[in-house]
Amino acid sequence: MAPSVPATNGARGGWSEVSHLALAGGTCVLLLFLTWEGIEQTFVRDDGAVRLLHYARGLSSSVLAAAVVGWVGYRRHRRRASALAEEASLRAREAREARQLLEVVVDATPAALIVLDRDLRVVRSNRMAERVHGPGLVGNHCFDVLAGRCVRCTDCPALATLETGSVGATPSPVTDPRTGEVLAVETHPLRLDGGRDCVLLVECVVTEQKKLQARLLHQERMAAFGLLAAGVAHEIGNPLASIEAQLQLLDEGRLLSEDAQVVATVRQEVGRLRRTLRELVDFARRRRDEASLVAVQAVVRDALRLLRHDPRMRRVSVEERFDSETPPVFMVEDHLMQVVMNLLINALDAMPAGGALRLDLRPVANTVSLRIHDTGVGMDRATLARCLEPLFTTKAPGKGTGLGLSVSRDILRARGGDVELHSALDHGTTAVVTLPAAGVEAVEGAREGRPA
Repeated sequence: MAPSVPATNGARGGWSEVSHLALAGGTCVLLLFLTWEGIEQTFVRDDGAVRLLHYARGLSSSVLAAAVVGWVGYRRHRRRASALAEEASLRAREAREARQLLEVVVDATPAALIVLDRDLRVVRSNRMAERVHGPGLVGNHCFDVLAGRCVRCTDCPALATLETGSVGATPSPVTDPRTGEVLAVETHPLRLDGGRDCVLLVECVVTEQKKLQARLLHQERMAAFGLLAAGVAHEIGNPLASIEAQLQLLDEGRLLSEDAQVVATVRQEVGRLRRTLRELVDFARRRRDEASLVAVQAVVRDALRLLRHDPRMRRVSVEERFDSETPPVFMVEDHLMQVVMNLLINALDAMPAGGALRLDLRPVANTVSLRIHDTGVGMDRATLARCLEPLFTTKAPGKGTGLGLSVSRDILRARGGDVELHSALDHGTTAVVTLPAAGVEAVEGAREGRPA
């Protein structure tokens, strides 16, 4: 901002100008008076002419004095108007710069800011709000452009803020139905020019935080399952070894045929238990948190072995179509297990009365394609369009978080892959997982012990 001129300097300059103009005006009046006096003394002898000359002298002196005063006033008026115009221009520029700075700050704010009037219409919104909810917010009702509804929300915090004038917030994060962003919403009372009462919505995007929480929760569960599997295998393995040793001591030749068949059956079942424990231990030991070459068919079979103890799997027939030429992928094995488990669990949830599960794995160009098809209830178009949104779920409360598919898609996209869902009501659902296949150099390097 330009420095302002002190008032004393302006006053001193004004008085100097007045003094100079007064001196010049007085000099002019004196010269005029002397001129008229010389004319009177030299040329005028008649009393009537002298009287007229006095009138002319007074009138000319008045006109001259008025001209001097008018000139002084005009100069001061012009100077004052110029100063006021310059000050007004300076203040307007400062206000314009402050407004532009405020708009830049508001648009750069990472939170979505939306101003609502008493009719819940959007008055103003920043750039983040348009990125979260889409363009064209101003002039529309918030429940239409923010929540995708035709009527007001029953638990709208903006209404409570308008009624009470206090700060409010939604009890839990909400999801925008159009963009899928997860938002934590706060409402603040706001009064605009003219005394209009409005509400400021402050929406913080917490999508990534929710996804990270879901990943950490899943990883903690998988780690706990690994420890539990190792512990169970150790606790069951010792008595199982004793049972197996006692069975080896039996001489089947001295037993009756029926008893020998029972012993053979027991030995067979003990062997199956031993293999199951070995699978649990292998699964717990093979877990790694760094990316490596992963055989997709091995991960799928591990997931099926884990889920075969689910009661719902007893009513489901599984068909595997694995191409033996399918190359491995390069990613964290636990992440791929998380994706496959999420898709298989969703398939079981869609078939509560049983059905068929078909798994198709094959190479496609430079990618690996895994198709998981179930014969469950399927999804309509509206559900299919939103099933990948964070926190969207059709399951009953406590049965699902709505983050499984969203987190799975993020995991796959982080590795250059993706997941697509194809479904129709009463015709089942097909999940198509694609991942870039590991190159020949990576496979040969892994065989030789070199990092991929």
